[in-house]
Amino acid sequence: MPLTLLPASLADVPTFTSIYLSAFQDVIAHDCFPRTSPHIKEWWTSSNVDDMKNQASARFLKVVDGDEIIAYAKWNVPVKLGAETVLGGDDPDDMPVWPKDANVELCNEFFRHLARERKRIMGDRPHYYLEIVATLPQHQGKGAAGKMIRWGLDQADRDGLEAYVEASPLAAPVYKHYGWKVVADFTLKGRNHTESFMVRAPQQTLKDQV
Repeated sequence: MPLTLLPASLADVPTFTSIYLSAFQDVIAHDCFPRTSPHIKEWWTSSNVDDMKNQASARFLKVVDGDEIIAYAKWNVPVKLGAETVLGGDDPDDMPVWPKDANVELCNEFFRHLARERKRIMGDRPHYYLEIVATLPQHQGKGAAGKMIRWGLDQADRDGLEAYVEASPLAAPVYKHYGWKVVADFTLKGRNHTESFMVRAPQQTLKDQV
């Protein structure tokens, strides 16, 4: 059955939490958010519901295979609110209140560094930010992630804007395939994890080339 890309709804969020916890198996994900704690699952669901309701820049997508949601993504798109352009994502000076049983010190160190690097690299330039893309392990490699990635890149190209993403060593080659380039790396001290910061310049659309 062909995969279908759709906008997400609040009813989808609990499924997104399960997908996230299944898809992200690296050492940072496990150390930050122990899978044995029910508070972790509750927090992820609550956070995504709040983002979907209240973040003007957040765009949640899902890919379905028949009636099953097999993947989701969160893009942050630039939104003009009065004189301000809202870019979404974490504020390095105002990190989330992490859930009970999370490794708060590690979460703050890791996610604050990611937020600071995005701010350093992108500044206040309007851009599209792929914050999360996750696919159930048994459905990986079937093109679900590509559909969600392409959605955001098409919007960025249409608007003539850059796209930004953070990537693990496993994910970086995928993003390079779509035109992203590594502009900086970060290795967390004492842990076997490196994160790459990647920027993609806007590309000409077929319409632009006519």
